[in-house]
Amino acid sequence: DAACRIVILEDQLAEARRLNTELRHTLDQHSNPTETT
Repeated sequence: DAACRIVILEDQLAEARRLNTELRHTLDQHSNPTETT
């Protein structure tokens, strides 16, 4: 039903945000390799 769908969507959103944060962190490391002091 609708409540189950909302829970699934919230889980997918949390997973997407986590992956987005990891990807952004990785891209930051690659674009600024010398500024990691």
